[in-house]
Amino acid sequence: MTIKTNDSFSFHRQMLAEFTENLPKALAEVVKEEQQKELMDNLHQACAELDSNQADGWHLGQNWLFSFIGNHPQLTPVVPRDLLWFFGGDCLHFLTDEEIDRFQVIEDRVAEEGTSWADVRRQVLNH
Repeated sequence: MTIKTNDSFSFHRQMLAEFTENLPKALAEVVKEEQQKELMDNLHQACAELDSNQADGWHLGQNWLFSFIGNHPQLTPVVPRDLLWFFGGDCLHFLTDEEIDRFQVIEDRVAEEGTSWADVRRQVLNH
């Protein structure tokens, strides 16, 4: 995955695309087909909105993730922790204090050093 320097949006958008692609398999084990379709349709809508109108997309994505984990806590492990940070707001309640601290370090270093989110993330999370 090639990320432009200081482009955390692209990094997280790619992660969201991968999550969206892999989610149906996890859903199939837990929810009925009709509910799977509704969850995926709502997630696709949030992704499309994120691409066309970031502010509204962030709001939809945040609401979708918060509701998803609240209604399907057994599927929390399939949600990348980075996406909870990316969408923020109520999604931060699902992160530990240690995770929040690490993501804040990453964000601060990206802002200070002008390096890519992916590079700093790799350095911080591997220590």
